[in-house]
Amino acid sequence: MKMQGAEAEVEILDSRVLKTRKSKKYRHPRLDKNIIRERTENEVRNMERAILHGVNVPEAEKKDANTIQIQKIKGEAWKVKEDTNLMERVGHNVAKMHDCNLIHGDLTTSNILIQKEEAFLIDFGLSEVSERVEDKAVDIHLLKQVLGSSHPEISGEAWEKFLEGYREYDYSDEVLERLEEVEQRGRYK
Repeated sequence: MKMQGAEAEVEILDSRVLKTRKSKKYRHPRLDKNIIRERTENEVRNMERAILHGVNVPEAEKKDANTIQIQKIKGEAWKVKEDTNLMERVGHNVAKMHDCNLIHGDLTTSNILIQKEEAFLIDFGLSEVSERVEDKAVDIHLLKQVLGSSHPEISGEAWEKFLEGYREYDYSDEVLERLEEVEQRGRYK
């Protein structure tokens, strides 16, 4: 099965997933080639960093300048409404990720898969390494927004479960304080 995203085509095979970044016609060919190569390398490097720090993510390997072969998680898309308790595990994983200064960049419920009651974070295409508290706050702000807009009937409960897991992170108080500032800025734009 093939799916087309904004940056890449994803092909789901029996035992693995292939993610291939496609060329953008509006970019100069040499620049395009460099951007694709750098983003591919960055995604693999950040997934390896996450694994090294105990975050549940699939293993990934660069196949060529624009293709990543990713371990297939034999799970299913997460149905948040059916099990908000898994949000605590998501919080735990995000805490580990932020503890090693890794920012996901697209932390949504669509980028979480469930396998045997474990939450796996996927799609590190927008990930980056940053020590900035602001970046970590913005990372979880997106998740909170998605919960509120896509799952309003359980968003409060799900967010509280997330916080239970996320508070395992030593600097969680600092990040959560900054999150309040991020939310305030968003209200007054």
